[in-house]
Amino acid sequence: MRIIFTMLLGVLFFNISFAQEGGVFGKSEEAQEKNRYRLEIADTITLPFDLDPRKRLKDDDIINKKEGFFVTGFPDIEIDPIRGLGIGGTAFFYQNRDAQDPFFYYTPYRYRLTTDFKYFTNGRFQGGLNLDVPYVFNSRWRLRIDALYEFDPNFQYFGIGTQSQRSLGEIDQARTGAAVTPDFSSMDDYLDNLATAQTRNGGFVTNTHYNEIEIEEQLYNFLGERVWYGGRLRFMFGYEALFTRVNDWSGRIAEEAFLPDGTEVEAVNEQTLFNKDAIARTGDGSTDGSPWDRFNISGASSDWQFTSMLAAALIWDTRDLEPDPSEGVFLEYSHEYSAPWLGSQFNFNKFMIQGQYFHTVARWREGKSRLTFAAMGSFGYVWGSNINWLEMFDLSSQAEAGGINVLGGDRSLRAFRESRFVAPAIGLINLEARLRLYDFNLWNQHFALGLSPFYDMGRGWDEITDVGFSGWRGAPGVGGRIAWNQSTIIRLDFASGAEGSQFFFGFGHIF
Repeated sequence: MRIIFTMLLGVLFFNISFAQEGGVFGKSEEAQEKNRYRLEIADTITLPFDLDPRKRLKDDDIINKKEGFFVTGFPDIEIDPIRGLGIGGTAFFYQNRDAQDPFFYYTPYRYRLTTDFKYFTNGRFQGGLNLDVPYVFNSRWRLRIDALYEFDPNFQYFGIGTQSQRSLGEIDQARTGAAVTPDFSSMDDYLDNLATAQTRNGGFVTNTHYNEIEIEEQLYNFLGERVWYGGRLRFMFGYEALFTRVNDWSGRIAEEAFLPDGTEVEAVNEQTLFNKDAIARTGDGSTDGSPWDRFNISGASSDWQFTSMLAAALIWDTRDLEPDPSEGVFLEYSHEYSAPWLGSQFNFNKFMIQGQYFHTVARWREGKSRLTFAAMGSFGYVWGSNINWLEMFDLSSQAEAGGINVLGGDRSLRAFRESRFVAPAIGLINLEARLRLYDFNLWNQHFALGLSPFYDMGRGWDEITDVGFSGWRGAPGVGGRIAWNQSTIIRLDFASGAEGSQFFFGFGHIF
């Protein structure tokens, strides 16, 4: 679970602001006059080109929006049951300009630079930079550049396709060949069973890392976007370069292994599920029916594998405030294409269709508090003659770098382990009731507190023709939300399902 007091540390140590004071900081006559002035400008401002009136921020968002340059962020301390203690931080650098800027009333920011990093005691490191510039040079164009790096010795792998949809007991039965299917009450019970060591040939063996792989990846993304029809229609086109390499745990000393009495011992990890699947594809083994064969998957190498992709998306977007919408819809068709003529070692196509809907059903406290219903549905599919195995693990949304990880973890099925359900065809539905309860000003910053009960559900299939209504996995949860100067959303989620409970701390709504 996450350590909550890091939020307070963030307010104390990352509360750096170079902005002019804007918004309702108190109820003085001067502040009220400033608010009236902003709303008058919002009604009469002249834009370089027409934007849909529905894209204009709500009055309370306009009043509380900061002017100029400011920074938000948090130090982050995490305790992960797989990766141990993680320490890092995230910082957002914003430029809003001032109330005279024509886009002040139509965009969450004029530019945003995001930096984040985190290091875990198991050796995992993740870091990234993101630059986002809406209406660059007051034009119809938007620019986004991403650079991400991650090294993870415990990347989760429960299989691809139908095999990943099995229960934990069925996965373990396939591993051992037992006649009876074990009954695990939670993911923790399943993992404890894997870490149990056995004596063999005068030493100890274990399956601690049966569902894990060591992975290193670098992603570089460059996207341009142009808007039409008052900013509602967006076309995105760009290029993505992905470098990946893996190191399997089969035959290596496991990080942890225990005898049935709880004594920790040094043990060699037996063959992993990743190794079983990958060996069949490369022809070095005799495993039959591997999903890597059926789906034309490859890329299991300790040498860098290069995936060169063209990416495009067509988006219809009527949301009012992009980081924290209260009204509007977001419809996206996204497509990625990789081929040898682009310098890629792989050849595949990947698409995703998603729809998001936001509607505020109630407002009170003069519109400062609200109840917003938010829903998202996504479907993705990947196919080709030679697919990088890692491309199965995310939906290809161009609206965010790296896409949407599936299925499990903090941005999809929040009650299930990350990458728990993976397949060529993926369906995902998220439903949330976003309740903003109270807002206040502190240290020249504006905060809004809220709660978000939610329900997630998802399913994977081998082919599009297999898609149906049966076999979906779902679980409820509840989250806390803190909106910091509107553009930064701090998210704390707890979800509980058939395989246990999970708690997450992060930035931004999951959609």
